[in-house]
Amino acid sequence: MLIGNFLIIYLIFARLIELRLSHNNTKKLLGLGAKEFFPFHYKFIVLFHTFFLIYFFVNSFFVDDIDFYFLLAFFFIQILRYKTLSDLGEYWTTRIIVLENVPLTNNGIYKYLKHPNYIIVFIEVFLICLIFHDYLALVFFSSINLFLLIIRIYYEEKANKHRIKHLKS
Repeated sequence: MLIGNFLIIYLIFARLIELRLSHNNTKKLLGLGAKEFFPFHYKFIVLFHTFFLIYFFVNSFFVDDIDFYFLLAFFFIQILRYKTLSDLGEYWTTRIIVLENVPLTNNGIYKYLKHPNYIIVFIEVFLICLIFHDYLALVFFSSINLFLLIIRIYYEEKANKHRIKHLKS
């Protein structure tokens, strides 16, 4: 039980720190003339992650048997997560922010994958469910997460086409 509690507390604090970083980066980018695209879906992403964290925070008090192999995989994924944040640096936000005169990042993991952060987020949700042996939550949260990520990637691609048009002109 204790390890599960610490895991979810870690996730909550990590997300709060990431939100603060995102807020700072967003503010800076907007100050440089960047524009936010398609903000209407953002509240659903925030609601999803909030509900997910609350669910597993409460659940962590009642689960004694966690899967340590999936926990190990989760920590490996965290290394990749922080690598993606590092690769984007000051351009990383939780919103779709486009600074038109700056090309897309093409370094680190982004050299090999188009949306590594979203793949990692999907895997994180999947692994948390498996760590707690909660297969109903796995189906529920993974389905919603996949749906939200498809929407997010669609709108991000649309915003990036705007960037590409601007860079070509």
